[in-house]
Amino acid sequence: MPDSADRELRIQQALRLLVDEVRDRIDRHPLGHLIAGRGERIDLRLALPTALRDGQIEKVGHDASESIQEAVQSLLHHSAVFQPGRVLCLRCETAECEHAAPTDSRQVFAGWGPAGLPRFVDFGQWLLQRRDPRVDLLYREPPQIVTVVMPEGELAGNLIPAFRQREDSYRIHAQVAAGWYQAPAVNGPYRQPIAISLQVISTRSRGRHRRFGLNVIGIGPGGQPLEHVYDRLGELPWGEAVRWAQGVLVGIEGQLESAPRTPREAIEKRIEGLANAVARRLEKDWRGKERRTRHGQQRHAEGDRPTRMALADLARATPENLLFDTRRETLVVVGDRGRAHVFSLAGKLVTSVRYNPAVIEKRRQNGMWRPAAAEEIRKVREQVEAVAAGA
Repeated sequence: MPDSADRELRIQQALRLLVDEVRDRIDRHPLGHLIAGRGERIDLRLALPTALRDGQIEKVGHDASESIQEAVQSLLHHSAVFQPGRVLCLRCETAECEHAAPTDSRQVFAGWGPAGLPRFVDFGQWLLQRRDPRVDLLYREPPQIVTVVMPEGELAGNLIPAFRQREDSYRIHAQVAAGWYQAPAVNGPYRQPIAISLQVISTRSRGRHRRFGLNVIGIGPGGQPLEHVYDRLGELPWGEAVRWAQGVLVGIEGQLESAPRTPREAIEKRIEGLANAVARRLEKDWRGKERRTRHGQQRHAEGDRPTRMALADLARATPENLLFDTRRETLVVVGDRGRAHVFSLAGKLVTSVRYNPAVIEKRRQNGMWRPAAAEEIRKVREQVEAVAAGA
């Protein structure tokens, strides 16, 4: 029988896997950046049977997954100092009314009207009205990312005095409007444009210092929440920028807590610099991704060493090294020293990357990469051979 040290070690290993899964879900969530660096915990309820009968482990696993998702969602909503994904409607005094969210994926927040109603406008039309010379970049193929930084005065300048002061001191200090990103359509393989509004917001309860957050405003094609749009892709194109920005805002909170008499002008200057830095990062991240995409396409067309290596690894791969990515619906071929090749079901090489062995094992264990079925392997190999023959 295992001694107490062995039992504790097993429990610790199980807990590490749970923590990894929670972190992965937070990283994939559009609002995950809100709790970055805060060290907050989640309340997780798990019902474990004392004996595992046929089919019971699957049910327990499903229940545990649901419990983790509910706990993560609860933490994100609790940690937000505003309604995630929505703007506060000052007229209705809520962010849950019909006025608080855009109605189209191409819309950005353009400020409040005099009576406190949020205004959402088509990003392309809005740039035309502003006579922005970059508007033509939106209509290229693929569209380039254009960003616009808006100060608080532009967003709230039309409000009548009655709506400018709130007991909770709710403020949008600055906003970065960005578009167009490409998102999967509700039906079919087509992609549709998305614009987002990244807002630096703060509130202050009575007797407490300000708490800052970066809210992401936007919806996907057909009114889908952003987390549903990119759930299959497993990444958000603006994710790195917003996580970095949230970390800076946590630092600003700490500064105000330790030095509450910090001049307001100094804080506003930091926020202004932050907004401009976010805009630059969004454009830079897109350009870097686009360059990598073009390079990958060129590399695949030329049939150089990485593509030949991918074909060779696929040909000699054993069943345990052929995995199916359940989110992206792709075949993952694991080669030597963490090398991995991702093939679409149509037989095209999506990418070749290197993973830390621990990452590969984690994705196996959490079900993100399951063993590929024999029929899936056969179909992909046939498609790969057809693509290679026609290259």
